[in-house]
Amino acid sequence: MQEKTYKLAHLDRPKLLAAARKALITADAYYYAWTPEKQERFRATMGEDAGRKIQCVLLDDLLDIKCRTNEIDEVWNNLELSNLTQLNWARLLTTGIGEDYVYLNECMAEGKTLLDFPTLYDFDYADYLFQEEARKRDFTDYKGIEYYIYQHPSWVRLLIQQRF
Repeated sequence: MQEKTYKLAHLDRPKLLAAARKALITADAYYYAWTPEKQERFRATMGEDAGRKIQCVLLDDLLDIKCRTNEIDEVWNNLELSNLTQLNWARLLTTGIGEDYVYLNECMAEGKTLLDFPTLYDFDYADYLFQEEARKRDFTDYKGIEYYIYQHPSWVRLLIQQRF
């Protein structure tokens, strides 16, 4: 039986890693002088300005698209879908946390990150409590529902065994 070709084998891993590294340095020149914990906290909490700088570097290095930070939304929205795969994996290296670079596509309260929760269960349960309180506040006749895991799903991106 023939071994299947890895679906993302076509990605140029060294190029993605170099682009992500350059982008993080552009966002903050001291990034690689920090402790791993501070680097991770930065990736999880970076502001809009740093995020836009990172996106501009990734577009330039990976797709040869030059733009200014105030143009990033328009440029990103007009990208062809075929270009998003490599950009998304490079962005994961600049925003993900932990050894697998986990990125959870979820809005959180100001100043909160996934790093504030010991486990994904703790995050999920806190989200459930938040949603229940919001519903009770917004709908006076709301009776509530019992907790079950991952009631409000979102998508997650991560590396598995250091593979894109």
